Amino acid sequence: MEIRRALGPDADLLFTDREAVSFASLRTDLDDDPTAAARALAQGREFLEGLDVADDEFEDWLRAERQRLAGGTERSTTGGFSLAPTPLLVSARDLPGGSAGFVALALADAIGQLVTEFAEVELYTDGPDGVTELSLPTRGLLLTVQGALLGGALQVLVTLAVRPARQILWSRRAVLPLEAADLAQAGDFPQIVYQAAEAVFSAIAALPRRGNEEVLVDAAIGQAVRDMFSFEAERLRRADRKLAEVTSATGLPRAWAWRAYLRQIMAVERTEPDWGRLRLEADEFSRRSLEVPGASPLILALGSQVRAMLDSDHDAGSAMAREALLQSPFNAFGHAAMSGALLRAGRAEEALAAARQGSAVAGRSAFAFWWEALAGLSAMQLGRLDEAAAHYQAAHIRAPNFRAPLRHLIVLNLVAGRTEKAEQLMAALRRIEPDFTLARVREDRSYPAATLRSGPLLLKALSMM
Repeated sequence: MEIRRALGPDADLLFTDREAVSFASLRTDLDDDPTAAARALAQGREFLEGLDVADDEFEDWLRAERQRLAGGTERSTTGGFSLAPTPLLVSARDLPGGSAGFVALALADAIGQLVTEFAEVELYTDGPDGVTELSLPTRGLLLTVQGALLGGALQVLVTLAVRPARQILWSRRAVLPLEAADLAQAGDFPQIVYQAAEAVFSAIAALPRRGNEEVLVDAAIGQAVRDMFSFEAERLRRADRKLAEVTSATGLPRAWAWRAYLRQIMAVERTEPDWGRLRLEADEFSRRSLEVPGASPLILALGSQVRAMLDSDHDAGSAMAREALLQSPFNAFGHAAMSGALLRAGRAEEALAAARQGSAVAGRSAFAFWWEALAGLSAMQLGRLDEAAAHYQAAHIRAPNFRAPLRHLIVLNLVAGRTEKAEQLMAALRRIEPDFTLARVREDRSYPAATLRSGPLLLKALSMM
């Protein structure tokens, strides 16, 4: 009676007899919009989310329904993209005892947690209470952590392979001190966590498909990210097309965040003529990435850089970067976000420290030049010109189409009197940006080099020409 009264005009939907109370002719979003429902479940939402009933039989039924629906999302596809998570077995066996074994297990756990920021994975372990190979899906990835005590430190070998063939895709060795108070800063621990997670993300993008299988969403995103960091105009546009397809089909927050980040790169690289449109779209895409509660640290870090570097809103950028690093200290993008926010706030010394930390974490990453450029920008602000030139040169060598290092290296070499070197760099930049001039950097307020334009070095460089 109370339920019927509470339903008001919809009371006739309630059906009762001597055995059951139920709803008749009731439709939910599972019926009316199954694609959106599958997408929400794949993103971590739950059937009857937040419902808590103190009844054992009801809780058993609810648990079974949630498992059934979650299982259904594994096979769901949306707009040509599969939302299926990639099975990832993290194996950490035959480890030393005591604190050394604990550190190795902590490493395996940290890698697994960071992977979940970059991709949709099903994590399995094969420890004492974990699964056996026979109970796993037949395909996926295998991450193995092996360790031994040598010379008072834990030596670990981390390898990534494809299951079931066990073809090795990636491996790294690391040395982990055992007495450190903070593992986030100890030895090779931060670097190996980030590098292993990035390797898994890259491996998902390269996993082979069978026949007419749908494209994995994370494979599409991974391919777009690789194109983004090429800094080539056509590959940037290709990345945008791919991310547009993913966001249109799935609405995945992580895809929106990468698309906002791509807008920042396009603005800095001047691949599109309408800077104002890029900025507005970056804000819109970043907002969409944060619409679902509980944004991941990666989404916060990517959004922070958009706020700080494009909008010059260092307060919002700093807040998002702090939260990202608090939740995920091993994600190099969090350090990049913090460096950008501190730089915009005029705290160049702290910005340099954050960029160096990010560079140390991502030192062997395929995208390490991104952190090198941030370190160069911070060092330049502090007047440490030789240090800035070294960081920018490292970035330029690893990413020759990355325009920001070239612009700054031209100025730094002119100021140092290395005119011939500056002219070589100018020619290299004009091959990809034909209308580049230092005068334009100074006079065009929309040109994406605000830090360079506001400092004294640009004027000095112009006087040396």
